Amino acid sequence: MAAVVGSFAMAVGLVVRVSGILLGAENALLEFYQNAGFSLDVDGQPWWAILVLLVLTYGLTFLLLEVPGLSRRLLIAVSFVVLMASASPVLALWGVFWSPVVASLCVGWSAICVILWACRHPMPCERGAQEAAGDEKVIPISKEQGRKTG
Repeated sequence: MAAVVGSFAMAVGLVVRVSGILLGAENALLEFYQNAGFSLDVDGQPWWAILVLLVLTYGLTFLLLEVPGLSRRLLIAVSFVVLMASASPVLALWGVFWSPVVASLCVGWSAICVILWACRHPMPCERGAQEAAGDEKVIPISKEQGRKTG
């Protein structure tokens, strides 16, 4: 499931990147950094931007499927997007322009899809917690504890 969601989010991101729909937002961000005094290399996006997009999109997708609970998934997804967006000004300090606009779209889309999927289908990480809650399936730690309860 993670591969499907990640691939779909990557496809959306690559189509948006190639079509240039968010090019205006990226140029506005570049202009903002230049007006703020950052000396940026204006050759466009770095060569590793697609690799970062792949790692972030698939990484978050796999991570969210392994985390139990809706609130935890939402917290991780929001934290992930905030940390990813804050990487752009840090890279600008080094003179490298990287726009997190398309990456935020991909990561946000994959997070929404994974969270919706996990709400509709029980994940293995959640089934294990539900099964451990039953008394008959709890294995005692010591033999004495087993005699007291059994």
